[in-house]
Amino acid sequence: MLKTISAMQARQSLGRVMNEVALKGDDYIIERDGKPVVAVVSLDKFSILQKEREKAKQILTEIRQKMAGTDSLELDALIEEAVGSVKGRQ
Repeated sequence: MLKTISAMQARQSLGRVMNEVALKGDDYIIERDGKPVVAVVSLDKFSILQKEREKAKQILTEIRQKMAGTDSLELDALIEEAVGSVKGRQ
């Protein structure tokens, strides 16, 4: 369950927040002055996010390598084509 609390509440109840995240699988958004600042998630979820981030970086690097030397106008046309293709599926 996603919960939102203030930074002050988080400081006052850090142990409870940690237990709810670790044991119940809850996630927390901590706000300061009503604005989201950080998220608290379990270590398992964090590890998954890190792995997905690394995978995305690797894919982006591969794309950059494949597209190296391609004319910028050609790239723009390919991007427009891809975006149009995805929008057509929706």
